[in-house]
Amino acid sequence: MGGKGDVTKNKIMKAAVKLIFQKGIESTSISDIVKEAGVAKGSIFFHFPDKQTLVSETLNQYENNFFIFLEQSLTGNTPGERLINFFENVSKAHKERNYAGGCIFGNTALEMADKNEIFTGIVSNVFRKWVRNLKEVIQEAVKTGEIRKDIQPDVLAPTIVAALEGGIMLARLEKSGEPLEKTICAFVKMLDIKTQSRKEGICLTY
Repeated sequence: MGGKGDVTKNKIMKAAVKLIFQKGIESTSISDIVKEAGVAKGSIFFHFPDKQTLVSETLNQYENNFFIFLEQSLTGNTPGERLINFFENVSKAHKERNYAGGCIFGNTALEMADKNEIFTGIVSNVFRKWVRNLKEVIQEAVKTGEIRKDIQPDVLAPTIVAALEGGIMLARLEKSGEPLEKTICAFVKMLDIKTQSRKEGICLTY
């Protein structure tokens, strides 16, 4: 399938993402998506047999986009620089959205953890991959001496993810970047990252 069909399908999934961010999965109906996407209900059921399939494919697509973002964020000349850039890009991404919506994966975990194994399975996989990617960079930074030698990468990586999710949630709740910025700054200072290439651009306030 290609052409017009792909355009319509992408329009439907884009509408679903927007509504899931705003309302959550359970509160987003097919009728809501029809209205937001500006398509006929028949178009939705042509591409997706049911709401669960639509949400699953939407989450999978957003997962792909997230890991493109993560790959682009974890760049730099050294592992320490890659970590700094990652923190800066997380902060920037949520600031650009005025801290609205939070994280679709964190939101889905909170909403669906006890209700839908398919959705939570997708989200669990996202968090596992995210932790693994961070762990690899942290291990490299320990080896190069850019962060403290006593850091345990297998402990720190999931801690960073959990803390960022909490900071994102509080930033959304308070409609302020302060909770997320303080979370990021706490890690930058705790890690004592040695690279100075971009450190001057982060954590000047806290």
